[in-house]
Amino acid sequence: MKTIAIYILFLITTALILLNRYTALYINNSIVHFIILYTAVLTFVFIIGSFWGKLKNSKSRFITAFIVAILCFINSFLTWGGDWKTQNVLYQNIKNPDKTIEFQMRGDRFSFGYKKRIVNRLKLFPAFDWTTDIDTAEINSKEWKKINKYLNEMEFPEQQQ
Repeated sequence: MKTIAIYILFLITTALILLNRYTALYINNSIVHFIILYTAVLTFVFIIGSFWGKLKNSKSRFITAFIVAILCFINSFLTWGGDWKTQNVLYQNIKNPDKTIEFQMRGDRFSFGYKKRIVNRLKLFPAFDWTTDIDTAEINSKEWKKINKYLNEMEFPEQQQ
């Protein structure tokens, strides 16, 4: 029963990592992303270990889990570009309030400045979005309501005028 659970967990977490990487699915929380990555790698290592007849006692499993955590952390630290943060919600869909057009920014970790994008964001679940790039010049006013809501998720200091 444990083996089946490990296989299912491996399939689900690997699918989420691949969908995040190769589709418009976006895991918008770095901690959730790390947990999913860690679970995918750890279950893979446990599956390989069971094929080779290794990792039979608790001590070896714990040490393996600890080493995998360190390696996943190093990988995440070196490759993670930062979370996209919404600065302005420009438009909201009239029929579906979970669908918005947003101006987002993220800080470049190893260089100075910020990356910027405007996306059509559909909130699927907490920490999971479906985001696609959009051209705001072609917004259909019958579908979208302009709201221009300033969120400042990057927490920039307020500018005095």
